[in-house]
Amino acid sequence: MRFVLAVITLVIAALLVLLGLAQRTVFAPPDSVTSSVTTTSSAPVTIIPASALKAYPGRESIHIEGDGTSFAAYAKTADITAWVGDSAHNRVSYDTSLKKLVSKTVEGTSGSVPDPRDSDLWYTEFSGQALNFSLDAPDDISLIVATDGTKPAPSNLSVSWPLSTATPLVGPLVTAGLLVFLIGIGLFVWAIVHHRRTRGPRRSSGGGRRPKLPRAERQGSVRSSRRAALGASAGKGSRGRRMVAVVPIVLVGALGLAGCSSDYWPQGPSDSTAATATPTPSASAEAPGDALQPPAVTVAQAKRIIERIVSVQTRADKAGSTDLASTRFTGPALEQRTASYAIRKNDDSAALPVSIPTGSVTLTLPQQTDSWPRTVFALVKDNDSTKVAPVGVMLTQESARDAFKVDYLVGLEAGAEIPKVAPATTGAARLAPDVKLLAMEPDKIAAAYADVLKDGKESASAAAFQTSGDTLRPKIGKSYKDKKAAALPATAKIAYSSSVNDEPSIAFATNDAGAIVSVAINETETVTPTKKGAEVNTEGEVKSLSGVDKSTKGIEATYGVELLFSVPPVGSDDKIVLLGFSQALISAKEVS
Repeated sequence: MRFVLAVITLVIAALLVLLGLAQRTVFAPPDSVTSSVTTTSSAPVTIIPASALKAYPGRESIHIEGDGTSFAAYAKTADITAWVGDSAHNRVSYDTSLKKLVSKTVEGTSGSVPDPRDSDLWYTEFSGQALNFSLDAPDDISLIVATDGTKPAPSNLSVSWPLSTATPLVGPLVTAGLLVFLIGIGLFVWAIVHHRRTRGPRRSSGGGRRPKLPRAERQGSVRSSRRAALGASAGKGSRGRRMVAVVPIVLVGALGLAGCSSDYWPQGPSDSTAATATPTPSASAEAPGDALQPPAVTVAQAKRIIERIVSVQTRADKAGSTDLASTRFTGPALEQRTASYAIRKNDDSAALPVSIPTGSVTLTLPQQTDSWPRTVFALVKDNDSTKVAPVGVMLTQESARDAFKVDYLVGLEAGAEIPKVAPATTGAARLAPDVKLLAMEPDKIAAAYADVLKDGKESASAAAFQTSGDTLRPKIGKSYKDKKAAALPATAKIAYSSSVNDEPSIAFATNDAGAIVSVAINETETVTPTKKGAEVNTEGEVKSLSGVDKSTKGIEATYGVELLFSVPPVGSDDKIVLLGFSQALISAKEVS
């Protein structure tokens, strides 16, 4: 009976181990779940919001396919919504009751959208016949799917999510199997010991006496019975040893498997609590109404935008194409390039205005905003030459569907120190043109500096600006103007005037409560004859742009000047510092 109990125990141990192993094989859970949806409308765009992408936890694997080339991109949900606008589109959601993705068509007033490729809003985009990619989308991210903006959006969409393959019963089952196995071994040893203690001939309990065998026969009979008993015992022990040899191998291997991962064991309440714990609001936490708006772009977006602008700049400069340049330049920056292209048609040796080098974006300062227009300030350094000054680029985006364009573009002064600003992940506020928190209101800086260029130290605004490090004043300031006037012959005279460019000033808050401010002015030189019959001769860029060799009426030349200043906060003893500038001829004509 003891041997039977031992065998039954060992069988139970084997069953427990096999059941534990089955958790990783026969009963193993699936490693992913997939939901597919097919759109049948003619809408040119499909939006998959974060709520659908995050129907299950984990990284999403996405498959998109339709007729022709498919396009997909992900970006902030608010940006995608603004880009789609009132156009018809499909909206995918996850139906929790049906446990699958479903699509609904949202009718709109427009049946098409612009080509979505290369929009500055997208974080990353994908294009191809059949798209397969993965995301780990945050809660504020959505996916936009399209073709070319006119044709229907790709119809076949599927999203796969990883599932937990944890089998928490493996460890307990295998461990229980081992314990039962040890108990079985103990029972087996106990059975053998008991058998050996009770082996040998038993006396008869009857009252009669058996006849005595001869001595030789009696000894042979005893030896035969002992050999038989020992033979039976040895047979059982051999089979037991074979079983003992096989079961441990299975148990030890399974136990090694069970012990190598936490997925094979139940997780305690503390683990799940830690995984789902959320911070407790504190007294210092910001109220919802005080939450900062998101930065207009990420660092990666800014770098990609600058790269695209440099590409357009290179091609536009080579072709002298204002139309091409206007896709990435606007305001004062475009004015300088437009005039430059006209000059270079007559003189291809003429220098181009300040350009963005092919190099590294060393500073990205996006505006804190979730609406439009949007602004970004960036510094770009030439990686190939230390002699080329870094440039400051002020980018603006008028609407969700517009590209970011260069509004102001300046070369930095030697030794210019940019004030400390917020990190790109936070961004900075764009200040109002008439903000009273600075030493001078942004929309008054251009006129004040123009007066300094005209009158020098005698200007009423001279005390507000730092002279040291300002290399623009010697080039176009009062001393330059006086020398140029003195060099004219007696038959001609020169008059100077200035005006503030129509482009609004742009001011970004800095960490010291000051601001980085971009403005532009137009400096005009008008040369006229002083005697009847006298002529004014033109040369260089003025001649190339005006197309006039000489004139008895006079010549008017206007130079566009873009300026970047560091402005201290109100009440500070610091002065306004010129950080950089660019100057180029933008107009030349005969006096009417």
